[in-house]
Amino acid sequence: MIRSNNIKLDIINIIDDILHEKKYSNIQLNYYFSKKNYAQKEKTFITNVINTTIKNLIYIDYLIEKGTRSVKKRKIKQLLRISVAQLFFMDSDNAGVIFEAGEVAKIINEHQVGFVNASLQAILKNKKKFDSEIPIDKRESIALSYPQWFVNKLKIDFPDNYLEIMESYKKRSYLSVRFDKSKITKEKFEKLLKEINTKFLFSIDEVYYLSNANIFDTEIYKNGGIVIQDASSYLAVKNLDVKDGDIVLDACAAPGGKSLAILQLFNPEKLISTDIHEHKVKLLNELKDKYGYNNFQIKLNNATQIENLGVKFDKIFLDMPCSGLGVLRKKPEKIYELTSNDIKTLKKLQKKIFESAYKCLKNGGEIVYSTCTFSKNENTNNIQYFLEKYEDLEILDLEIPENVEIEKDELGGVYISYKNKYMDGFYIAKLRKN
Repeated sequence: MIRSNNIKLDIINIIDDILHEKKYSNIQLNYYFSKKNYAQKEKTFITNVINTTIKNLIYIDYLIEKGTRSVKKRKIKQLLRISVAQLFFMDSDNAGVIFEAGEVAKIINEHQVGFVNASLQAILKNKKKFDSEIPIDKRESIALSYPQWFVNKLKIDFPDNYLEIMESYKKRSYLSVRFDKSKITKEKFEKLLKEINTKFLFSIDEVYYLSNANIFDTEIYKNGGIVIQDASSYLAVKNLDVKDGDIVLDACAAPGGKSLAILQLFNPEKLISTDIHEHKVKLLNELKDKYGYNNFQIKLNNATQIENLGVKFDKIFLDMPCSGLGVLRKKPEKIYELTSNDIKTLKKLQKKIFESAYKCLKNGGEIVYSTCTFSKNENTNNIQYFLEKYEDLEILDLEIPENVEIEKDELGGVYISYKNKYMDGFYIAKLRKN
């Protein structure tokens, strides 16, 4: 066990930033890792504690509520949360966890040491009893740490396998990168992985899932020849199938990973990438400056008003604002921020964006509609609506590698299944305007 009080305090601060300040876990981890000189073992430990705590938060809070009186100090509550996560979800020495929690409590508030120790001892002693007291109608929600509204929705959308889906998105995520074929060959990339003591676990074309983050220390990564990208995201872009000379739109483009993939996989005459937020447009411009593509244009624009651009497009890529349920392995905190009303609001926004894109699509042009969620309201139900509203739209077949588990809906759209150990959950549909 890593026994550093300073590291535990950092974990508490990161957890507090995520749960109280509503910051994304992956962004906060990257921020701390860039500011502090942790060893790789320490980074792994910090990441595991944070992800384990957040993924099991509802259950952890249930145990804390059952085993303690009211926790008044926020940082003490975060200390209890990460300690309970270690006790029941990680391979830890229980006595060591409780001792260390007491040492950290001395730094936060010395008057709380007895309370922290007594609370953790009570939870450890009475866990089986507390488990038996979970109400039957809330058992799935509490035990698997999902809001009750989400469990209810999932039962409706996926009655046969909703529990498997819930369990799958509590599992660990893996780092994936895509190499630029114009900068490095597959053979040289795989040789580089061996040189940096990194195994690849799974791959789709140029996207590789890696056993560690050593790639970040290489010059080719720092120079942009290798970028972070999930294979699901890559497959959505690949199915856009841009032809030489096409005018292309990436309508919801920031931070720009999919725009970059379009430029590196294809040779459009022009790619226009837009976003509604000025700070995100700044990110896109930084990407353009870094890579220097002459056929890359950045514009500030609302994706529900694509007609403002005054351009007709051959291909439009719509990576929609969505609930993000398919990336819960990477961003587990998202599930606690969502409500069922959020999904209804997102569905309306998605319809507006698509309808604006349809107006700006050339006859014979194609749209790839994608989301990083498995919510049927945001995917199949939307595509059904578009096909019924626009009679000149047809849905096209997608090219998906055989080593990817998918589920097709009745329309021809594809869900990248939760059964894929490494890939994000995604939905992809491709439509042509005839």
